[in-house]
Amino acid sequence: MTASQVLSVVNHWLHPQQKSEPLPTPQPAPDTNPSDGCAGYQVGVGAILHKQQPLIHQVNEQLCLPDELQGLFNQTLDQLALWLHLLPAHPLHHCEPAGALRHALETAFWAVSATQQIHVDHNLYPDRRRARQPLWRLMAAVAGLLHDNGRMVSCVTIRDEQAGQWMATQQSLGSWLQQHRIERYCPHWQHCESRPDKPIPQEYTWTNLLLLEQLIPNNLRYALQPDRDKGILWQTFISALVGQSSPLAVKQLVSAVEVARLKSVKLHFVRGEALTGLTQPLAPEPSTLKEAASKQPVSKDLSENGLEWLKQVVSRLNPNSVKWAKESLLLKWPEDVVGQEGLPDPDALMECWQELGWLRPIANQVIIRRNGRQVIALQPEISKRCRQWLTASDAEAEAAP
Repeated sequence: MTASQVLSVVNHWLHPQQKSEPLPTPQPAPDTNPSDGCAGYQVGVGAILHKQQPLIHQVNEQLCLPDELQGLFNQTLDQLALWLHLLPAHPLHHCEPAGALRHALETAFWAVSATQQIHVDHNLYPDRRRARQPLWRLMAAVAGLLHDNGRMVSCVTIRDEQAGQWMATQQSLGSWLQQHRIERYCPHWQHCESRPDKPIPQEYTWTNLLLLEQLIPNNLRYALQPDRDKGILWQTFISALVGQSSPLAVKQLVSAVEVARLKSVKLHFVRGEALTGLTQPLAPEPSTLKEAASKQPVSKDLSENGLEWLKQVVSRLNPNSVKWAKESLLLKWPEDVVGQEGLPDPDALMECWQELGWLRPIANQVIIRRNGRQVIALQPEISKRCRQWLTASDAEAEAAP
């Protein structure tokens, strides 16, 4: 039984009719800037996890694991809660006490949900394939828990006058607080990028490997490396942590973990309460509806300029090397626009085309990776016009002497 479950049983036994009071949210210390993060205080792992019980219950329902595998997930979760303690996840999302742990749980939830849509182990007999499905769910859940861990510990510093600075890759925050008997702390952000809806930079994802030995039990490592497996489960797990697929990894699951992280980030942006989005879609605020109704249509100048810029880009493409995704034209980004005279910078150009509704997001991302390159996809309607421009430029090239 995990620490959170023990605390829950004891609490209900002592106070059967009393609802548990929420954990207090301390105010930042007087000499700190509230934008630097949120203040924390020494508290046990059981109390931290007890506040997340509704979300943990939903994750466990999605996992539906046998007892021996459920125990491995619970041990990882306990260790992660000890390591992250009450750290926030990012200045722009989940920036509250234990926000990092909540973000990790939400990512795990969506990662496990994605496994239901991805088929694996095609070369195995059906009974063997069914027996391995719990292992895939466990792998996805743990990868989701730890996927954003490197950024969380890399972007935050915690100092104490007597104890010095917390070494995030060597000791858990909870143990450090207990060792030095620190009652209060305030995290400070450092070199943290301001766009959490972008893929995690590589310097953060590799940090996940430094923390792996301290965060997962040895039995979990053995469970993800079964006999006659050729390392597919383990390689998929490692690839999901570093954000780069390997030849043996299941690429769809590697991508699904990153998409799960983005779902957690973007749901939190909508209302600040991502948990409600796990069970039902979020309704927009009335103020948001009013803003959308009063939004002015795209100006004629912007429409004309955007069309001219797109024609300029497409006309310079080689029709024989153009890539398509079904009916959508793919542009190498920003390679196909950089250096062309008369075009705005790529960010302004993308913003213009996005406002005109010409970009087609794939898996909630505007910029995607395809065969190792970053590309953007155009909507089928505007892609038809691009095909006409490509045909015309090809005909002109053939007619030239």
